[in-house]
Amino acid sequence: MKAAIYRGAKDIRIEEVDKPTVKAGHCLVKVAYCGICGTDLHEYESGPILVPDKVPHPVTGCSLKDGICLGHEFSGIIEEVGDNVEGDWKKGDRVVIEAVISCKECYACRSGCNNACSKLGFVGISGLGGGLSEYFLSPAAYLHRVPDDVSLRIAAMSEPLAVAAHAVRRSGFQKGQSALVLGAGPIGCFLVKVLIAQGASTVIISEPSSTRRNKAKLAGAHHLFSPLEDDIPARVRELTGSDEGVDVAFEAAGNERALDAGIRSLKVRGTLLNVSVWSRPPKVDLNEVVFKERQLLGSSCYYMDHPAVMEALKTIDLSAFVTGVIPLEDLVEKGFEELVHNNEAHVKILVSPSGDMSL
Repeated sequence: MKAAIYRGAKDIRIEEVDKPTVKAGHCLVKVAYCGICGTDLHEYESGPILVPDKVPHPVTGCSLKDGICLGHEFSGIIEEVGDNVEGDWKKGDRVVIEAVISCKECYACRSGCNNACSKLGFVGISGLGGGLSEYFLSPAAYLHRVPDDVSLRIAAMSEPLAVAAHAVRRSGFQKGQSALVLGAGPIGCFLVKVLIAQGASTVIISEPSSTRRNKAKLAGAHHLFSPLEDDIPARVRELTGSDEGVDVAFEAAGNERALDAGIRSLKVRGTLLNVSVWSRPPKVDLNEVVFKERQLLGSSCYYMDHPAVMEALKTIDLSAFVTGVIPLEDLVEKGFEELVHNNEAHVKILVSPSGDMSL
């Protein structure tokens, strides 16, 4: 079968590899669509970062020398079911894959937080296959059923939607509260979608790109500002009250100025939830946290969020956020290089490993 194998920065090759053989406890999934994630793009431009380099991943045993098949945002159809599979899975079932790999032994895993595992890994980053291939051999426990009235294209975006849903849940957001989202990339736009669906009274976006601000408007954001032109905390207070601020802010830009603006935009005892992965540690003015009794929280991917997300896909329309659909053969030129040079024009490029765009 064909698969996109990561060999290092700027080195992704479409290679012929062995099709996985089904085994006990697993299902063989024919991949329909796989999204290109910002994490994949960082690995392409500057990696290996999360991809295990010289030291094999402690759970998968894989490293860069083996070649890593990328892709963790994907949907597909079960082609074969192995022995002793838990659940009523059968050939033809439409599924998505929950991408977290954990050790199941550390304190976090024993405490029900496998997304904070001390040996955390990811399908499509840490080895053992990925969604940028024609087939993926999945442990049955990773699978979630796609509702009948949800397309496989839309289902492929359930992974970033789960990231957004988990972040909103972690923040303690309540219906009727106000929110600021800093950054309108895929996660930022999906945060807006989740916040609107959960009854936010006001959702404000801070995003320098006019194209991405327009996507956030499509997602339902009420107010949109550019941090290059506006003082974000001042704008927030114009909307919420001179001595107030938003109840919750979400940092989804991985930008130090955005983080600072988010903290300063909070009301007393407001919460900032960081969902970004940082390339270098940011500076934080903790006096802005201490004297207003604000909270800073982190959110790592997702845990127990997929069932609700799959149900939400029946009513949340994500079709406007698919900005490209390409075959696997065009992955580098029309996928990664397109995102490197024209990132602001895109929210999500989907890849069809089989080339069958009718799925």
